[in-house]
Amino acid sequence: MQDRPSDTCRSVDTLAPYPCDPAASGVGAHVARGQGMRTALVLLVALAATPAVAGHSPIRVWESTDNASVTEGETTLDVDPDTAYAAATDYPKWSAIFPDIERVIVTKQQGDDARVTLIHRDGNRDNVHFHNTPQARMVWFEDTGGHAEVWAEIVFVPGDRDGTTRVRSRLFADVHGVASLVVGSTKVRMMREQRIASDLTHLHAYFMARAPGS
Repeated sequence: MQDRPSDTCRSVDTLAPYPCDPAASGVGAHVARGQGMRTALVLLVALAATPAVAGHSPIRVWESTDNASVTEGETTLDVDPDTAYAAATDYPKWSAIFPDIERVIVTKQQGDDARVTLIHRDGNRDNVHFHNTPQARMVWFEDTGGHAEVWAEIVFVPGDRDGTTRVRSRLFADVHGVASLVVGSTKVRMMREQRIASDLTHLHAYFMARAPGS
């Protein structure tokens, strides 16, 4: 897995920067605390937007051993890696794969880079920057704007059986400054785990429903 590109650091969308030092007093400090609260709440929306999935699915989720802000997960898909990667980079299909997404708007696409707006069924929007690596069948994307950093990568490799794919997902999410007082690291970790499990479950279900004989 490659590390997050250092020149593309972005954050959760729609939040203004903090206007003052969080340690300051008076009106400025009150505004900063309000901004931190908004940052934390939007991070929660970004991580928890996917509804819970009932039933059992063969998903593994664990915390990264090299980054305390990263959660990883893995599952096997009933499809070959090239088909799985092609579906994941066909952005309008995300509304069919992930049930919390109602509509996808591709605002700009050039080669393996794209700017995409994901419109959720609850009305929230995520403005997302994709920077993919086709040779590795890796989808990499980040939310843009704000001060809570969120990025993810999904890699599709051949599975143990012909015609299957082992998909590995990594999700980075962290809050900084005042926002970290509202949403602690334990809560963020739990929500990363829930998001990874939910998204991998939906990927698994999407391709299982399209497998021959389904």
